[in-house]
Amino acid sequence: MSTQDSNVLIATSRAFQRVGSLSELRSGKPVGAIVEGKEVAVFAVDEEFIATAGICPHADGPLHEGEVEGRLLTCPWHGWQFNLDSGICEDDPCLTLARYEVRIEGDDILVRV
Repeated sequence: MSTQDSNVLIATSRAFQRVGSLSELRSGKPVGAIVEGKEVAVFAVDEEFIATAGICPHADGPLHEGEVEGRLLTCPWHGWQFNLDSGICEDDPCLTLARYEVRIEGDDILVRV
């Protein structure tokens, strides 16, 4: 993803923070963490690692507990779906998940918000 996609990918000059282990993520469960006061969810999709806001903008559901099918994330509370590539909600395109930059170093998953 290029830096020109700033409406989709949020990045600042802040440092990357460790949110979990790659082995944990590859076990099939998303990783939830708090980075600089923001809840973040990290997903493994087709050998790619995607970090989004961890709270559903519809009704504050915990997105790291959601289901991922293909490249769609379904919120566990009300079933609203989000495209993990764009962050756009399939049920209400006015809602968008913030996406964050991910880096892998060894077994560490690092996210910058």
